[in-house]
Amino acid sequence: MVAPMWIEPTTLTVPVDGGQLRVARWGSGANVVLASHGITANHRSFGEVASQLLDRGTDVTLYAVDHRGRGGSVSLPGPYGLAAHARDLVAVLDHLDVGSATLLGHSMGAFIVAVAAELAPSRVERLVVVDGALPIPVELPDDADVEAVVRSVIGPALDRLDRTFASPDECVAMWQEHSAVGGRYFNDVTDAYVRYDLTTDGSIWRPNVSKAAVLDDGESTLVDTEARTALERIHAPTVLLWAPRGLLDEPPGLFSTEQVDEVVARLPHVRAAQVTDANHYSIVFGPHGAAQVADAVESEPLAT
Repeated sequence: MVAPMWIEPTTLTVPVDGGQLRVARWGSGANVVLASHGITANHRSFGEVASQLLDRGTDVTLYAVDHRGRGGSVSLPGPYGLAAHARDLVAVLDHLDVGSATLLGHSMGAFIVAVAAELAPSRVERLVVVDGALPIPVELPDDADVEAVVRSVIGPALDRLDRTFASPDECVAMWQEHSAVGGRYFNDVTDAYVRYDLTTDGSIWRPNVSKAAVLDDGESTLVDTEARTALERIHAPTVLLWAPRGLLDEPPGLFSTEQVDEVVARLPHVRAAQVTDANHYSIVFGPHGAAQVADAVESEPLAT
């Protein structure tokens, strides 16, 4: 498979509650896909998916947001949480004058697009949810500290928010050693993602992510029963792709085969496929995983 090449998107801002939301755009096709990223990520998570779609000549425009508290939207205030991000997605569709679209979500973004489909069903043609949207098995004692609960699921991703670096290259070097993102998984798209993720005060560099937003969103994703079970209540045709390995490239992944099979058997609007040889990150960052995400985007008529 050809090594991924980064394609720089155009960017725009969309007025939402509290300020301006940063949105990236790849392509100029008639069919609209709106993408929602993971809990500590940004719009560049979808760079390889965009590259795959454009290389195929797919008649698509792929928009991807920076959710409030991340990247170009880092200064947007709360409230955070899945419902707030879902409202922002609908605001993007309104601003773009798009009647309905395919919504694509990875990790936390998969939960967000499911909530958006419940919030505004007429605006959602179909969903593609990637390693998310199913309740994540986690024990929740009554006196659980929110940060401890979030850390139990995304510990390494949360830890990196407290890291500082002398230069972007130092941060890139850290990611190149990451078990699920580095090594054979690291490519031009990952490099572009990492560099965009940083901000500086002139002397040190740090992730351009609000930890408060991540903790609020983590609580919403892991604890808020209504928000994290939206997939149960919607009717939009949904393709669920899931990885057999987790955030550190370790088996098992976030979801078991038994959990996915049970959901598919119970929810007729959902069909699912495991993306073999993929982890939670490479399922969208890597060419193998991104190709199957692109396949899923193309597998049914897109929104027009």
